[in-house]
Amino acid sequence: MSTAVDLLKADRIGVRDLKTHLSAKLLNNLLVITDRGNPVSVNLPYSDVLELIDILDELTDLETLKTIAEGREAIKSGSEGIPVSNLFNSIRAKRK
Repeated sequence: MSTAVDLLKADRIGVRDLKTHLSAKLLNNLLVITDRGNPVSVNLPYSDVLELIDILDELTDLETLKTIAEGREAIKSGSEGIPVSNLFNSIRAKRK
């Protein structure tokens, strides 16, 4: 998950520094806000928040979860499935 990795690599800023440089630091930056060195909050760019909301929506969709479970069972039972490249080619063909 790229957002989790980005979060671990994010710049850190203390509360005092954030107050001083609020407008410059908040715009489009992933920041971990600290209080005496301890993480207390995270500032995420809007696009990352939308991506996380989409992921959460998918994880709570019963039909999606059912499809994932069926796929896992098929793999366990020895089904070979289809190559991902075939799936991507199929999607590209439908878009044209």
